[in-house]
Amino acid sequence: MGLIEPEITHQPDGLAQWIAQQLGCAPDEFSLQLVAGDASPRRYYRVTARHGAMTLDTREITSCIAMVSPASENNEAFLHVGSRLSEAGVKTPSVWAQSIRQGWFLLEDFGDQQLLSLLSSASAPQFYKSAFAALLRQISIPCEKAGIPRYDAPRLRTELDVFPEWFLARLLRVEIDESVRQRFAALSECLIGAVLEQPSVWVHRDFHSRNLMVLEEGELGVVDFQDAVIGPITYDPVSLLKDCYIRWPRNQQLQWLDAYFEQIKLFAEEPPSHAGGIASQLADVSTEQCHQWFDLTGLQRHLRVLGVFARLHIRDQKSEYLEDLPLVIEYVREALLLTSGFHDSVADFRGWFESELMPVIRRQPWYRPIDPDGWIN
Repeated sequence: MGLIEPEITHQPDGLAQWIAQQLGCAPDEFSLQLVAGDASPRRYYRVTARHGAMTLDTREITSCIAMVSPASENNEAFLHVGSRLSEAGVKTPSVWAQSIRQGWFLLEDFGDQQLLSLLSSASAPQFYKSAFAALLRQISIPCEKAGIPRYDAPRLRTELDVFPEWFLARLLRVEIDESVRQRFAALSECLIGAVLEQPSVWVHRDFHSRNLMVLEEGELGVVDFQDAVIGPITYDPVSLLKDCYIRWPRNQQLQWLDAYFEQIKLFAEEPPSHAGGIASQLADVSTEQCHQWFDLTGLQRHLRVLGVFARLHIRDQKSEYLEDLPLVIEYVREALLLTSGFHDSVADFRGWFESELMPVIRRQPWYRPIDPDGWIN
């Protein structure tokens, strides 16, 4: 999270007084700075002591984060998921004070260093090793009585529908006739089937380089986890390796993916556990099948992301996400190419996407070609 204003005077009424009450000090003993947030309506303020340290319970701290989160953001899920991840050994921000009614939280300060800005071909192997270690801890959490939604067919279908509604109709102004509806419906059913046939695990759902914070000594902290679901085992690897903000060569993606699945299979050698059950489900799954799951799940995710980024631009006036559309489009085209030989619905949709949609996309002011062989950020 980067600072975007030096000091804030227009924070919600009463917020400074509430913070002061939690810290046992006067409001003039700390400063509030708005920090860059995410795609949600949440707002984050860095609370910094003006002189020395502040005391919160028995802790002496120099800063913390005040999160202002409307009720629409499912704040109970934020607390529940954060607690479960922390119990599993995933580093999430500690919640030091909360007011669910107002949607105000004081959180541990993870700093401003997103993983994205530190990634290079030299640094990525160690950082991704740490990221996959966090995922291994996450998927060890039992799915039974998880207290989070399942990524079921209705939810998947609803998410896919943002692609025609927001990307096609509202951003590109493409007419969606009956033939397009039928093509997309057939593709959607194929993708939903591919998602549902995979082993189910805890899924962060946005496990990418902007939601991984680099802490002291290179440890990775995980944020933006409140939308976690029980879903397909390849979903978070897709979010990480087919990241919407940085691209890696295909062979590198698959090397990291294969190494992750090999680590999962080692769970089978441990005492009976949820993780061991996942390993047993993968015992007879070929590498080629894992790759196909990875690509089809990626296609589902990136079609949804195209709709979401278009919606952020049109509805929420967050036009910076237009800059990320070309890479997401390239992921969609790549996945369509890689999987069209296995599924007629994918091949049919790919033909329409390339012949009818790409000419429209290429005329957009935000479009730029993406090098398919290199990595960018």
